[in-house]
Amino acid sequence: MLINDVAALLMRVPPMLAASWGAWFAVGLALSIWQRKERSRLVVHAPSPRQKSGVRPPSGVRPPSGVRAPRPKPVVAASSDAFGEMEALLEPAPATVHRRPGDDGAAILAAPQSLP
Repeated sequence: MLINDVAALLMRVPPMLAASWGAWFAVGLALSIWQRKERSRLVVHAPSPRQKSGVRPPSGVRPPSGVRAPRPKPVVAASSDAFGEMEALLEPAPATVHRRPGDDGAAILAAPQSLP
């Protein structure tokens, strides 16, 4: 392909498309230059050292005799009936079943009934 072929190909490009490409490239060039200038002005501060909370005695020094460290809570051993515990958590107790005013509580139904 010769340079004359490339020039002939460019001559067949519609003028509106060529102008749009030119505008696109000009805006991109302007944004690139602007970004380069702004990056040179950008000032990034290093993170400041964090202050330690409270005053701590150096290691090896015991706190005063009046101050006690909190005791760790004892670990409760799990019971052998895990499914029973889960059922107790998921199933509502009979006293916590929602009732309407006027219900006597004796006839607690498993499913709602249709109206007569």
